Amino acid sequence: MLREERIEYLYDKSWTRKGPILVIMIGVVTALWLLFNDSRMSLSLFIFCAAMLMPLLFATWHKFQLFLQFNDSSIYRRFIYLKGTTQFVLLVGSLSLLALYALKYISLDTLSLGCAMLIAGCLILESWVDWKILKIDDEHVVESLLGLVNRK
Repeated sequence: MLREERIEYLYDKSWTRKGPILVIMIGVVTALWLLFNDSRMSLSLFIFCAAMLMPLLFATWHKFQLFLQFNDSSIYRRFIYLKGTTQFVLLVGSLSLLALYALKYISLDTLSLGCAMLIAGCLILESWVDWKILKIDDEHVVESLLGLVNRK
């Protein structure tokens, strides 16, 4: 599959039609689970987790399931899993740091330093993984191309 065909496929299978409804459903189910699970946390943290964490985790998982369909090579699949894991770590790590700050377990300085180190490390690792994937598969679609197509 050529790069342009992959971009069209990813755009067609993306969240344009059913995505917002599915994200809202995941957020509501997560909110209800946290509410009825007798979780004792601050309301802002509860809303933040229910509205942001679960839908973004699901959207990331969906995107990488689409990427896995492009090449059957085990090395390619390993790097796609590594890239997906990196994005999960970035998302969960930054939201965990925000939750710890909201619950007053860490200070603002620690939050800033932790987020900066986490973001820098994940971006460097993700760039390296994209470079390795492009060596394996010349037609790999990087994230910047997806953002460019979505803007058009």
